[in-house]
Amino acid sequence: MGWFLTALDMPRVTARSAGRLSAVVGVVALLAGAGAVRADSIESTSGFDVAVTGRIVSDCRLSGGGTIDFGELTGNEVVTADFGLRCNVPFDLSFESSRGGLAHVTKPRGEGPFAGTLAYTLNVAVPTLSPQEGVMSAAFSSADLVARKTLTSGDAVAAGGGRLQIRTQLPQGAGLLAGEYVEVLNVTLQPRV
Repeated sequence: MGWFLTALDMPRVTARSAGRLSAVVGVVALLAGAGAVRADSIESTSGFDVAVTGRIVSDCRLSGGGTIDFGELTGNEVVTADFGLRCNVPFDLSFESSRGGLAHVTKPRGEGPFAGTLAYTLNVAVPTLSPQEGVMSAAFSSADLVARKTLTSGDAVAAGGGRLQIRTQLPQGAGLLAGEYVEVLNVTLQPRV
């Protein structure tokens, strides 16, 4: 018997064999359709490969910022600030202090026995995935942050957001000089593609 059934090979239609007839007709139709494929287009009799492609664009975004008011500076104050971080590639997060601490607006070196700068410690925590959940974290002194400090995610990507905690130190000398104090902490995101 070849690929196609002849009229002699087909069973007679009776009430009992109607189900078999539709199955045979289905097989004949399938084989007839398969015959339309050109023999030179088949790579293998046992299977074939399908190439599937796609892409995901790298996306890194950092959001947050604003003003944190410590109120009356006495030392040992603690504030926390959450920030948004979305990055689907490994990344570096850098921190840099403009003044090396909370500094008096006009006299950052102080006057007489009174200090003009209040040091602080910055604690950073960022949830990551690689593929397990983790947290990249570090602690930096404000004096060290005058030179940019970088925290790297390694091979991990951001799991969403992060938290900064700033803890002021106790004032040096006779205390702090009266007046306004300011600091600018620059946070920079650098994707590593």
